[in-house]
Amino acid sequence: MKSLLILAANAAERASAQEIVREADLDAAILEATPQNVVEKVQQHLQDGLGVAVARGQLANILKSQRTVPVVEVVLSGQDIAVLLDRACAIVGHPNPRIALIGQRHMFSNPEPLARVLHADVFLYYIASEEDIPDALRRAQGVNTEIVIGDETICTSARAAGMNALMIGPIRESLLSAIRMALRLSDALLQEQRRSKEIQSLVHYSSDAIIRLNQKGEIVFTNPRAESALGRTAEALLGKRLLDLEELVPSTALIKALESRQDTYSLVLQFGRVSYIANIAAVTLEQQNDGWIISMQEFAAIDDLDERIRQERYRRGYIAHAKFAQFPARSPVMRALVEEAEAYAQYDVPILITGEPRLPKSRLAECIHNASLRRKNPYVAVDLSTIPPESQFDLLFGRAGSGDTGLVSQAHKGTLFLLDVHTLVPDCQRELLSILRNSNFRRKDTLEPIPVSIRLICSTFMDLMDLARQGQWMWQLANTLLGLSLKMPPIREMPEDIPTYLEEYMSQSAKQFKKRVTLTDEAVEHLCRYPWPANQRDIEYFCMRAIILAPEPVIGLAFVREKLLPDMEQGEKEQSMHIVADREELAIRRVLKETGGNRNLAAQRLGMARSTLWRKMKKYGIA
Repeated sequence: MKSLLILAANAAERASAQEIVREADLDAAILEATPQNVVEKVQQHLQDGLGVAVARGQLANILKSQRTVPVVEVVLSGQDIAVLLDRACAIVGHPNPRIALIGQRHMFSNPEPLARVLHADVFLYYIASEEDIPDALRRAQGVNTEIVIGDETICTSARAAGMNALMIGPIRESLLSAIRMALRLSDALLQEQRRSKEIQSLVHYSSDAIIRLNQKGEIVFTNPRAESALGRTAEALLGKRLLDLEELVPSTALIKALESRQDTYSLVLQFGRVSYIANIAAVTLEQQNDGWIISMQEFAAIDDLDERIRQERYRRGYIAHAKFAQFPARSPVMRALVEEAEAYAQYDVPILITGEPRLPKSRLAECIHNASLRRKNPYVAVDLSTIPPESQFDLLFGRAGSGDTGLVSQAHKGTLFLLDVHTLVPDCQRELLSILRNSNFRRKDTLEPIPVSIRLICSTFMDLMDLARQGQWMWQLANTLLGLSLKMPPIREMPEDIPTYLEEYMSQSAKQFKKRVTLTDEAVEHLCRYPWPANQRDIEYFCMRAIILAPEPVIGLAFVREKLLPDMEQGEKEQSMHIVADREELAIRRVLKETGGNRNLAAQRLGMARSTLWRKMKKYGIA
């Protein structure tokens, strides 16, 4: 029996799968199945063997609901969706078509970037079974959908309802990606038994005391180190509630940790006269609590607890990748900025990076961290514009008694980078100033100062002093941050760096869409004169469109002018980009566009009163 099973819904899919298996010389079986017989066919093939199934749409959904075999669902790749959307646009035959994708959940990758590039409105409708198809079609008709993309059953129903339909045919790239994932999963399953035995040995001989609790808080497993710590044998401990053990000194923090069913780190537990540092991990099975795993070490056995905690934070991804050696800085203005940033990096001082939106401020912050004395410690980056104002304080500074220490504590002895710092709420501004002045902060509902050592880097496209004059920012904090600031120039002022950004984003898009395309030197030279008003975002979307629409591996100046930037030299056309030098005007235009012209929401995001926004819109002639 073959352990890899590829399921096809029709003869075309079967032929495509056979071609991939033959070319890659895979040890896999291919079965053509229907929703009515797929479970029976898979069970007959695998019997008691260990295997992984690869399936798409309804077949995958049925197998996942049975839970009898691991299933890797075929998710349409960006390239396959791009081809489908492009064909749908051609069928509709006019700009800005309305297209509906209908299928099982997880069947499609995010089509939104492709829709923007192709100037189409794309709607996603998920179904769980064939019974949901009529409702999905009615919803699609309700938004005046002009064409439906789906499998054979969906397309048949759409045509019966008088709608255009495009059937998803063989999807080679998506199937190939799913097969690769299934092969990795199959290898993992084949090694699971051996790994399970290895884990049992590691737990048995671990220097940590390890206790497993069920959902009732009862002990169901202990390793020898835990038995020694508690002074009882495993037989005497099994079935006992941890909180009922006489040796355990009552701990409110432990009770809250178990009640919250959240992971808790560095909790102090005391058994008799011995204190332990404990980490509590909540175990979740099928979205239900299945108990906890507690690992403990004696204080006496921990030589440098702070160092171990910081190393754990580093392991969890609080790291910076960018370095000055790879930072695009061919233009004189950017070279000067990088030289200044390198000088600041050597000293533990707060830095504010300013400049228009969509500039590589985050990358520059990572470079500063990696060139500093704190480079081996955590780098915690927070995009404040994505965090609701009411959630900022708890996220940054934690909550007293909850075990949630906050991101500021996670950055201890490292760097904290706050993106779009102008959106910081007043309570957070006060604590940030306390950190910069006194190296401590306080959580809500507590008077106890918490010491912390961080290197602070912030970025903004707003004028903090202007916000302070409006009463929306603290003067002291604005002055402190503006003391050492780095003003990043817009892309249009550093044309020498544009080829580097083009190469970087063309490479990223080529990898995303699995299509290699390059620009001629003449085209690159021409693009270096383009103003790129939205900075990196413009370059990123340009490269995506170039990769998707390119008719051949190399595209030149004529194609760029005619298909990619037809309005480059005609600033009065409707689709021409409005270029502004004033950072405040650019910010207002961007936020109004993102909020669909909602002035109340725009004013809130910009951190100004609605009347102030109205005056500035009048000043800049913004309708």
